[in-house]
Amino acid sequence: MVSAIGRRRSIQTEQRQKLHSPSNRGSSFAFKFVLFLFISILARIVFFRRVGIFSQIDDELQEHQYRHNFAQSPKTRLSSIGRMRATATKKGHSQQQIDDQRERRETFRAGSRSAINDGREKAETLLESDAEEVEESPEAGNSEDEEGSDVMENINGEREKKLAEPWNSEDEERSTDTESTKEEEDEKLAEDRNSEDEERSADAESTEEEGEEKSAEDRNSEDEERSADAESTEEKGKGKSAEDRNSDDMERSADAESTEEEEDDKLAEDRNSEDMERSDETENEDEKEQSAEEEEEDMYFRDPNVTVVNWNYFPPSKREPRRDASWTQTSKSTSKLFTLNEKECDRLMINVDTSPPPMRKASNEACEGYNGVLHIHHFDSGAASGTAFFSFTIGMLAWADQHNYLPWIHIEDGYTRPIWDPIVHTNTTNATFEMKTGMGIEWARDPNDSEWHIFPGKPFRERPLKSKKIILHGTGVWEHYFLPPNDFVPGDLSCRNKPIIKMTDDQIVPGIHANAPWAPRAWRSTEAPYILRSELSWDEWFKTQREHAAEITKRYIRFNPVMERRAHCAFPNPEFSLGMHIRHGDKYLERQIIETDRFLVFAEAFVNNGGHSIYLATDSAKVVETILENWPKHVADHVIYQKSVLGLTLDDKPAFDLGVSPHRTNVEALTDVLALSKSTYFLHGLSAMSEAVLYLNPGLVARSINLEDELYSEYRPESFVKSFMQLGKTQRMN
Repeated sequence: MVSAIGRRRSIQTEQRQKLHSPSNRGSSFAFKFVLFLFISILARIVFFRRVGIFSQIDDELQEHQYRHNFAQSPKTRLSSIGRMRATATKKGHSQQQIDDQRERRETFRAGSRSAINDGREKAETLLESDAEEVEESPEAGNSEDEEGSDVMENINGEREKKLAEPWNSEDEERSTDTESTKEEEDEKLAEDRNSEDEERSADAESTEEEGEEKSAEDRNSEDEERSADAESTEEKGKGKSAEDRNSDDMERSADAESTEEEEDDKLAEDRNSEDMERSDETENEDEKEQSAEEEEEDMYFRDPNVTVVNWNYFPPSKREPRRDASWTQTSKSTSKLFTLNEKECDRLMINVDTSPPPMRKASNEACEGYNGVLHIHHFDSGAASGTAFFSFTIGMLAWADQHNYLPWIHIEDGYTRPIWDPIVHTNTTNATFEMKTGMGIEWARDPNDSEWHIFPGKPFRERPLKSKKIILHGTGVWEHYFLPPNDFVPGDLSCRNKPIIKMTDDQIVPGIHANAPWAPRAWRSTEAPYILRSELSWDEWFKTQREHAAEITKRYIRFNPVMERRAHCAFPNPEFSLGMHIRHGDKYLERQIIETDRFLVFAEAFVNNGGHSIYLATDSAKVVETILENWPKHVADHVIYQKSVLGLTLDDKPAFDLGVSPHRTNVEALTDVLALSKSTYFLHGLSAMSEAVLYLNPGLVARSINLEDELYSEYRPESFVKSFMQLGKTQRMN
């Protein structure tokens, strides 16, 4: 970079010296003027082109708004229903209001992040094409610049004119028809009036002549009387004729006015009817569009045409995975845990290890017998420790077993923000290795699902397989807390000719998280009825999931020695103990918060009947304060917890939003998970961390109580002592 800048400056200096030399001094001003014109014209071309491009992109983004949201992934779409219901219930809204708000919010949600990606790609393509055109033909660019301003000024006018054309033309037709109709009516009324006047005048004249002739011939002796009578008759006739004429004129004018009013009313009615028809058509079109959108939304990640599953979700294990040497070393060093003194434990708990995981040597046998490698690259954008390291990971590990792929866990970017530490997890040099690429993962659906929810299916060859150099970023996150799931190391010679494959965002959420029937869940975070099974109790619903998740955990997931030592220091005497996971923080957004007093009755019964330590895991500083200050002293004295924890919230914020290092919050949360798994009894609510505890120690399921389960809403401490504590005592004897 420095050398390039230096060369550029030296070239500019030489050009400047030549330009100001005596031979070129006369043309210096002309050259600068031409250069200035060319740059200004080029800038104007780029500006007008970009305005057009980005206005087009803005239109597309407005049409597809909320289709991507780093935070609005499909998981957010599924879980936001629960958050909205909990928040609205907390504010006192009715269920109908909650459902109405849910419908309104669901109406405006659609699609995925591909819409924005398409817009960006289109923008980049157009900008590149513009740049090429400008470079190839600057003269054409000058002519375009002269026309550019006129074109840009007329765009809005043309759009408005185009939009107004059908309405203006219809208004002109209506006004033309109205004027022509009025003129025709006026002409017709004038002709009728003139003809009637002519007929009346002719009749009056003929009547007068006949009367005069008759009076002259027959009544000569009575001329004066007849003349007087004639005059009076004439005056009466004229008066009558004038009255009749006036009345006729008034009737005609009234008829004309009524006719005009009728015509106006008729035109207004026709216009209103046309407007109503248009509005009805518009409403029908809107309804059709809305119904189409609702149908599209209703078909969100549902497809009746994808492949129906014909493989076993939980195939019998053909062999145990080849373990990394660290598994054996950890087993041998377990006995050293009990030699840690109090000072060593304090130092270990306060100072979280941030060093990168140790380098491992490739066995060059890792991929033998496998079809390829599944790279577990990221999770959901909002997944914290329990969900990311257990729920998502177990779901993808199960897929790898189904299709004979070797799983490799290496998280290398900040997409899953709650667990990604941009300092600790990038504390290494990048490396490269080669493997084949070109495989994809198709969609599939379960034969028992009548609504066709889709999830990751079989791998398939998307394009010809080609060797590709893959750059390895960061430490991979996983091995800071766990042992590697197998002996795969990037660069293993047995894997060089095998394909490597990743799951897409949609295949992870909602594919794995919501729709895959084999994936474990911490609550009913799905829309598929055959998975929801609302007729089952929580214990019944969890039973099969926990069994399979425990098998996957035993096969692939094991904490590293650093985490084992931390759990031992946090909970040194787990014999005949009670574990309590009290999750508060932002839990109210999706599930029910269990108040601390609900745990007290069981904790007191446990202590009163010979119980030893009570291990507390919580994300709330208020919970710790309530227990230490408000619980009976003989109970609070038995409670132990991580005193060095920094990820404790004072309100409804999640622990990963407190400004604490994500690596530290990972360590603290996973220490609690491992410590709780060693307890004899377990009280908890619905939580991914609580489920992880039960995956690590499946025997604890029979001695645990989910306090969010309605079956235990009236469960009394006496029953806890008689049934659950008896199970723990039996285990101690065995």
